[in-house]
Amino acid sequence: MAEEVKLFGTWASVFSRRIEVALKLKGVQFEYIEENLSNKSPALLKYNPVHKKIPVLVHNGKPVAESLVILEYIDETWKHNPILPTDPYEKAMARFWAKYIDDKLWPAAREVAVSKGEEQKGVIEEIQKQLKTLESELKEKKFFGGQSLGFVDIAANIIVWLVVAQEALGMEILTEEKFPVLHGWYQRLVDDAVFKECMPPREQHLSFVKGIPMAAISLQTATMTEEVKLFGTWASIFSRRIEVALKLKGVQFEYIEENLSNKSPALLKYNPVHKKIPVLVHNGKPVAESLVILEYIDETWKHNPILPTDPYEKAMARFWAKYIDDKLWPAVTKVLVSKGEEQKGVIEEIQEQLKTLESELKEKKFFGGESLGFVDIAANIIVFLLVAQEALGMEILTEEKFPVLHGWYQRLVDDAVFKECMPPREQHLSSVKVWFGSSTPSK
Repeated sequence: MAEEVKLFGTWASVFSRRIEVALKLKGVQFEYIEENLSNKSPALLKYNPVHKKIPVLVHNGKPVAESLVILEYIDETWKHNPILPTDPYEKAMARFWAKYIDDKLWPAAREVAVSKGEEQKGVIEEIQKQLKTLESELKEKKFFGGQSLGFVDIAANIIVWLVVAQEALGMEILTEEKFPVLHGWYQRLVDDAVFKECMPPREQHLSFVKGIPMAAISLQTATMTEEVKLFGTWASIFSRRIEVALKLKGVQFEYIEENLSNKSPALLKYNPVHKKIPVLVHNGKPVAESLVILEYIDETWKHNPILPTDPYEKAMARFWAKYIDDKLWPAVTKVLVSKGEEQKGVIEEIQEQLKTLESELKEKKFFGGESLGFVDIAANIIVFLLVAQEALGMEILTEEKFPVLHGWYQRLVDDAVFKECMPPREQHLSSVKVWFGSSTPSK
């Protein structure tokens, strides 16, 4: 059976490059998928739901994340041209030095690019001590792996990034005079045919690194000042909307579970008008009403947008989200508490609304196009409807009647971020039965 190998990465990432080098050293054919980290693909979020970052190797449908973990997987799967030693002690030492590079050198290399003055001098001294340690380990060997490129050499591509960074930012860290052994190793590494093939274009790389300091400083400043809290309840579709949006954006937040029969003083303070959830509190400022909060999130954290940028498309997204809240939600809540002929009439009303939404969805993957967007998040009401119809023995949205919407529903609940935010299924079913069970018609 033909192997399917995919690598999700970005051109400027030292960690993606590691995997490219290893696969090419092994002669493994693979499909490379360039990720936009400001708008991560659904596939990346599916394959790496824990960290939501690159690189990710997908081998015959099975994902592996974290670059050093991937390197070992590659070496154990394709055993020719080994990159790790076979001797257990030598293998342990290779793992030790690769971990040293990731845990010590990489954090300092990133910090030096965004620090200034005396702080930067201190970081440079720290890096140079680490480079001396690595030079002592390299000694007179051609590569860390001996005569040929190996596991530690691939991990040490961080040093190549450091050399580019010092040129781009006008620093002196690793020079031939101070580190003749490492400098010789560096020359052999970048002259290696496979490694050279995997390096990004030099001028493009220099330009990219020159842009890092201000972007990183802005990010650090934002991270230091952010305080994000979400007041919600586990069973609320409106709370879940906000969780999905925050997680799509990668925003860290504190979740506070509210008891709506005994609302907390904090909830009453932050939402004195409606006294209900959800409420987002960002740096002490509260925002209420789920659709309002979603737009606030999208305008505050601009990466991974959930609303279109085109004014007309944005207006249409707002229109459909409002349609769902103003038309579909009241009918869904009504159907759960009605009986007999009244209930039949409400079911017909809901099905008309679902037909309207199906006509809007057409052949798109999501209402937002290829990826989860504003209307899809708002349409989580449909997920609640499907749970409710199962719990209460009704037939409203079936695959036979609504094939397009049913397909959309499957894609939605299979989305890694959305799935993470869904309440436990059995708990959800039980709660719906408890709340609305007495209203269902007898059979």
